[in-house]
Amino acid sequence: MRRSSGRVALMISLSAGILAIAGSARADDCKRIRGEINLTEGTIQGNFGLDGTVAFVEDSAGTPPAGSSVFSGILTITTGHGVVELRETGMFSSRTGSPNGPVLASWGEALTGTGRYQGVTGDLFFAGLVVGDAFLVDVSGELCR
Repeated sequence: MRRSSGRVALMISLSAGILAIAGSARADDCKRIRGEINLTEGTIQGNFGLDGTVAFVEDSAGTPPAGSSVFSGILTITTGHGVVELRETGMFSSRTGSPNGPVLASWGEALTGTGRYQGVTGDLFFAGLVVGDAFLVDVSGELCR
């Protein structure tokens, strides 16, 4: 993925904050997750078989600052290995007038799954921005069975 230095700094800052919050405790049956969602195409590519499609259904919203939105809803990741559903809560900012474009920061708690993801628990963190003609979201976190 190509990014300008400002975008790289933003992603590093978001990732550092996420890692500090997430802590380092890990069970043996957990898998560190790394991936990328292309919101423009509705796809995900990542480890742990997270290659497939994504769909989000918002079911609540809050009062955000101008040009931004806060949200919560169900994110469904569908892969050839099964489906995992997460409760995603976060913020999107259009950053009107910013040459760097819109950004997304959110967190998803695993709720349920099928196939490989049956009984999965854990948290995924999302940090997104526009790269070229696509809105790309870096995915990190941990899923456990």
